[in-house]
Amino acid sequence: MEKTKYKQSRKFDKESYDKYDDLPKKLVSDFLIGRGHTIISSVEDYNHDLITERNGKRFYFELEVKVGYPFTSAADYKFDTVSFLGRKIRLHNLNSFYYLIMSYETRCIAYCDSTIIFNEEYSQEVSVNGNNRSGIDKLYRVPKNLCGFFFV
Repeated sequence: MEKTKYKQSRKFDKESYDKYDDLPKKLVSDFLIGRGHTIISSVEDYNHDLITERNGKRFYFELEVKVGYPFTSAADYKFDTVSFLGRKIRLHNLNSFYYLIMSYETRCIAYCDSTIIFNEEYSQEVSVNGNNRSGIDKLYRVPKNLCGFFFV
């Protein structure tokens, strides 16, 4: 598959990033600290959003915010699958990680381990036609019963 096929739909949206990046980092960091994690890194370096350590083990996290899709659990998550961005596979190739998607409205998070997500059986090419991006993108649509849900 050619890389250029995904170029437009994968374009980085700085305005959206600036608007929604800080909140999930702060909420998830506080949540993890409350569960015994130490934050090793939350600096934007275009790799994992958060790196933590607990009991001598490192954990990696990627955070995303969904606006306009409120959910509070798997029961009211309106889709049968949770969609994860295919371009994040590069992070999985560095270190496996937990991919967290936060509902902006409810502060509920759907999450899954990247070792489950990046499985070709969940891979789909989709047409994206939104305000900020359009084109063909690769998503990994994981059955929601393989994902966890929690509040921050």
